[in-house]
Order: sequence, then C-alpha cells, then structure tokens
Amino acid sequence: MTCRQSRILCLGGLHWDTILRCQDKLVSGESNPVCTTGIPGGVAFNVATALSRLGSDVGLTSRVGRDKNGKSLYDHLESNDIQPVALEFDSEAPTGSYTAVLDLNGELVIGLADMAIYDRLSAEYWQKYEAQLQSWDAWCVDSNLSGPALESLAMLLDSSRLYAVATSPAKSHRLGGVLTRLNTLFLNTCEAAVLSGRESGGLRHALQQAQCLRDRGLKQVVITAGAQGVAWADCGGCGSLTAPTAETGNLSGAGDALAAATIAALEQDHSLRTAARWGLSAGIIAAQPGPSRTALSWHALEQTAKLIDD
Repeated sequence: MTCRQSRILCLGGLHWDTILRCQDKLVSGESNPVCTTGIPGGVAFNVATALSRLGSDVGLTSRVGRDKNGKSLYDHLESNDIQPVALEFDSEAPTGSYTAVLDLNGELVIGLADMAIYDRLSAEYWQKYEAQLQSWDAWCVDSNLSGPALESLAMLLDSSRLYAVATSPAKSHRLGGVLTRLNTLFLNTCEAAVLSGRESGGLRHALQQAQCLRDRGLKQVVITAGAQGVAWADCGGCGSLTAPTAETGNLSGAGDALAAATIAALEQDHSLRTAARWGLSAGIIAAQPGPSRTALSWHALEQTAKLIDD
C-alpha cells in the first residue's frame, strides 16, 4: 500500500499503565498470582504510537505531573518520534495512572483509572494553544478529556478530519455533545450502549448500535465486539467484519491500534469499510501474545487482512 503521510495530532491520555495478568483462573475475593508489566499508556498515546509506526507524522497533546513519571513519559515521546505539542507539566496534580487486571485469556477484568489531571485541560487551555493545534492536518481526541473540553476542541478544529476514541463506558457520555461534529467515532459495544441506548453484546449488537448512532447524526462509526470483530456504519451503508480465531495476549490495547490504522487508512481516502478492515487487522496484531507479536506495518496489515471474513 502506497501511503501519503498525514500530520495527525492526538489529544488526551498520556499516563503509566500497570498491567496485571492472572496466571491461573481468577478466583474472586482471593489472592491470585499475576505477572506485572508497567508501560507508557493512555488512549491518545497508544493511537499516536500506532500511527507513527504506520508512517504518519504524529504529535501528542496532554498533561503530566511535574514528577518522575511525567518526565519519563515526556522523554519517551521524544525517543519514539512523537512530537509533544502544548504539553505542560502540572505542579499540583500527579501524572495519571491506569491499572488493568486481566484474566488468563487477556480479557479485562477491571480497570482502575486515576486521571483527575485531565480535568485541568479546560477550554481556556485549548484557546491558549489554538494556533499550535490548528497547524495539524487531522486530530484524534479521546474521552479522557472532559465534555466541555471536547466541545471546545470541536469548535476550534476542522470537523471533517476530527476523530474520537471512547476510553471507557464511564466516560463515553462526554462524547455526546460532539457526535455530529466528528468524522469518525471508535468505541466498543459497552461504550456504544451508553450513547445509543442499545444493548451491548456481540457483533450483531455492535451492528445495531452502529446503525443507531449513524441515524442520530454521527457521520461514521466503528464499534468493536472484542475478539469477534467490528461493525461499521456511515451514510452509505453498514456492515461487519469477523475476526479469525487466534491465540490472544493483552486485548486492552487492541482497540487503540484498530482506531489508529482505520484513521491512517481514512486519511488515504479509503472507504470506511476498507479502512475498518485495515483497522481490524491492526487490532488482531496488537492482541497477539507478546513473544510472537508481529511488528505493526502496512505489509503486516495486508497479510492479516486476508484472514478476515466479511
């Protein structure tokens, strides 16, 4: 695939992820043996990282504490070809953190988020850096940002190239005020249930939710149904893509990789249906067990896409 380079600014989560994966079947209310991993995270960061690996020129806007974790995250951006943009150090709030407990199969059991620092990214903050933000070609926001902050950004930026990724069911409602100003929204079935009022579940439910959100004015939507696949809808139609059965590792970052690859394909003027196929391929790659994980690239996406059923 020949790619035109896009300049994409991601805005939202940048924090430390602590991943605890159970080594045996989870027993609720008891001590469970786990394997612990600490990595830089945040939806905006994860999307930016995947976009960079696919050849996009990427920036990241967020807020970190004036602490060891914040400095480490800032250094990590610069060493991974992600440009810090309007990224300030906060002297009053600590760098955000996210703790995920995964079961034996890599499915999320519970996620614990300490992210009050993002509430300090106000409308005034965006207005202060308006010129820097508008200098990019396209933007991807996540729902770690508050509702008022998202609405402010939606007014400042070109909605034809404004993408959004939901971060959790608890924060999905924050996107309700900007749905009609988005190019494309990415979310899972639990998050989509909050915005659509439709039952969450498998791929069939995801397709119904996608149709519902489109009918409410959303231009394009992609909804993930875990290991089953994705559903999509736009003004031209709707459909679903079924993922192949495969061994999985940590599924928690697969949705972010899916969103990134879909955005990258949309920026190449592909249809949503085609872009969603590229996205699902990225999600499959991101969910592979660590030792056997394929490096994310357009060639890898092309090979994986051959395994996907319509």
